[in-house]
Amino acid sequence: MISNIEKVRHISKRMATFCNLLMVSIPLVLIWSWIDFEGARALGFYERVAYPIDAPATLSLAMGFLVSAFLTVFIIGAIYHLREFFKFGIKGNMFSEQGGDAFHKSAKYLVIYAFLSIPAETLIGVILTINNPVGERLLKLSFNTYDLSLIFLSLVIFSVSWVLKESALIAQYNAQIV
Repeated sequence: MISNIEKVRHISKRMATFCNLLMVSIPLVLIWSWIDFEGARALGFYERVAYPIDAPATLSLAMGFLVSAFLTVFIIGAIYHLREFFKFGIKGNMFSEQGGDAFHKSAKYLVIYAFLSIPAETLIGVILTINNPVGERLLKLSFNTYDLSLIFLSLVIFSVSWVLKESALIAQYNAQIV
């Protein structure tokens, strides 16, 4: 019979591997989506971003890539710290002070991403339509259910991470007293 600790270790190992896969694939997909912008749009990427009348200029694509890459840094940071959290789970030490800190850092990066993604989409839209004729340039700011859900869930995860972090500190304090 497999114990719960072994199940946690097994799931943590799989999740750490998945985090590694994401940390490699997300930047590769980002690079591909800006190299083949039209192909990425055909697959549903950048559907909420204002689209230029003509094909975007190379400089616009490069600037859009930089804005997207800046935003991607926060997702990679969240995944990196989440992977560290799962590494503690592999050791059976997920609910330690260090595990709580890793999960809390991951949640912080996720909250930052959630709040920065809205103005980043707007900025990318401005960059892509900057070469449109006067009157056809767009400044499109949107806030929809997806954005609200992302912000809400990131704040929930942040709250849970804070509780986990504080619980680990209390458990460590209690262990010293007893």
